[in-house]
Amino acid sequence: MQKILSVAEMREVDRLTTEKYGIPSFLLMENAAYAAACVITERLGGSVAGKSFLIMCGKGNNGGDGAALGRILWQRGADVEVCYFGRVEEAKPDARANLEILRKLSEQRFVDLSKPDISFEEFTQLEEWREYVSANFHQDDPDVLVDALFGTGLTRALEDEYREIVSYIQAFNVEGIEQEVLVVALDLPSGLDADCAECIGENSKPHLTIAFTAPKPANVLPPASNCGGELVTVDIGSPCELVESQPSQLFLADEKDALHWLEQTRFASASYKNKRGHALLIAGSNNYAGAAVLSGNAAIRSGVGLVTIATPESMQTAIAARVLPEVMTRGVAE
Repeated sequence: MQKILSVAEMREVDRLTTEKYGIPSFLLMENAAYAAACVITERLGGSVAGKSFLIMCGKGNNGGDGAALGRILWQRGADVEVCYFGRVEEAKPDARANLEILRKLSEQRFVDLSKPDISFEEFTQLEEWREYVSANFHQDDPDVLVDALFGTGLTRALEDEYREIVSYIQAFNVEGIEQEVLVVALDLPSGLDADCAECIGENSKPHLTIAFTAPKPANVLPPASNCGGELVTVDIGSPCELVESQPSQLFLADEKDALHWLEQTRFASASYKNKRGHALLIAGSNNYAGAAVLSGNAAIRSGVGLVTIATPESMQTAIAARVLPEVMTRGVAE
């Protein structure tokens, strides 16, 4: 099972990855970008060559992940446009390094016209963004739009320009309308609080969310989890023991867990009912015998060895007549 980490626990894992194992944070950002590129490449059929990407980057490290992702996709043959919201000089160190690399690549893009397009747009005012949207919205839609605005760094509802930016992203994933643009969020859809199961406001609603190292509560707990589309968790280089040592008691079961459970609980020639567990169901009341019958029959079919339904005495006969013969019933005081 995958352990679900809060923002504070995830930061502790990142800190210990650097302090205890000497893995620099810049390398973790690079690993995150490469892992995201691999997931996206697989979703696009094994290659990004000739595909177009629009990557929306914020001021924090999530924006740095997006910038590094843009560089990697460009190196793999994709046309990349990165929109950065803020001043590069004010970004966090790791993010700033990746943003500056991308900006320099963009400035040199005309040197070798045989290479894919790469461009870098810096927005410091809302009006600049509005002019960009007015000139570009649905004029030449990308194949993939990447949300790298906030990641896990948000704790309150979006306001002002960021609400407009997120609304722009939402327009590429409208329920009931078939869209050709794949919307991807890095770590968490922008607009959600990573530690909160509730939706705190407008969010980007991607088709696919790529979580780094471990899912966060908002990735897996509804209704917030309903906003993230498909969830894929990727390893970016933090040792597993650091994740396992975190105090979180929230886990996500996946297909491997189900297959393991089916293997462990399969019937064999030596199977014996008293070794396969005894389920007690307290169910049924006047006029509601059906719930006890359905749950009792389901329980015995699940593979448990013994099933007993405890039900009011007045309902025992009616329930016993309708459940499978292997299900036992016991009448108890009303």
